[in-house]
Amino acid sequence: MKISPLWKQLITESILKTTIRKPSQFNLPPNSIRFALEQMCRAFPSNKEVEIRPLRLAGLRAEEIKPQSESSQLILHIHGGAFFLGSLKTHRAFLTHVAARTQMQVLHVDYPLAPESVYPEASDAIFDIYTTLLGQGIQAKDIILSGDSCGANLALALALKIRDEGLPQVSGLILLSPFLDLTLTSESLRYNRKHDALLSIETLEAGIDYYVPKFMDTADPAISPLFADLTGLPPILVQVGSKEILLDDAQRFKEKAQQAGVDLTYKLYTGMWHNFQMFHPWFNEGKQALADLAEFAHQLDRD
Repeated sequence: MKISPLWKQLITESILKTTIRKPSQFNLPPNSIRFALEQMCRAFPSNKEVEIRPLRLAGLRAEEIKPQSESSQLILHIHGGAFFLGSLKTHRAFLTHVAARTQMQVLHVDYPLAPESVYPEASDAIFDIYTTLLGQGIQAKDIILSGDSCGANLALALALKIRDEGLPQVSGLILLSPFLDLTLTSESLRYNRKHDALLSIETLEAGIDYYVPKFMDTADPAISPLFADLTGLPPILVQVGSKEILLDDAQRFKEKAQQAGVDLTYKLYTGMWHNFQMFHPWFNEGKQALADLAEFAHQLDRD
């Protein structure tokens, strides 16, 4: 029996709310949540036409996902997970499809997570990754920075640090369902609270509590890059779902970036929840998001 797209979406949302969002509202140990999340992500199908090679870079575990022997661009992806969840395992399947669709090499890094590591350890580790790549002779113009959720936060913070340090800037940024305001002042946290199938406010609050040192202000632009000066950034793609509790993080960022003169492409996907791109094998909106991501990456390559 063929299930209609609407029923497929409703069933998926119901399952996610029961298995991920509801349990996340309780104070469960991070290691327990990490293990459960990795097991659930095994349901995502991988693209078998790519090669996955483990490596170490700047002291961190990483994976190189290659669709072909030669590619002109490198996508450096930083996974999400509210700063205390996520791993190479949770995002591997999705990134195999990114590599296959873009025909670009994807580098996926296992950065230090909270609460074991607090700010700025993750940011510093990712900056070391970038400078290591430059030291290996990879040109900045051939690197696209990508991140989902808190990974988008870390990717944007890295681009800002690259600018401020006067280093060669990457060719572009891809921000998927970005978590950019750790003060939690976005209105969508309230009006989409019951609609987002994946992410809960409790998860964000736990992540902030784990990640941000007590003496720091969550409005510090180094932690909440929504409040940073955005001038001088490279072209940016933002993707967000209409049901996301972080919808307003993306919308507010769009407005600030445009005011700063940034070349920004903003894509809103109707009916979609947080990190819906990872569910692209089953939903047209996810397939379209992957196509839009590839188109943006190819445009950067042409430019």
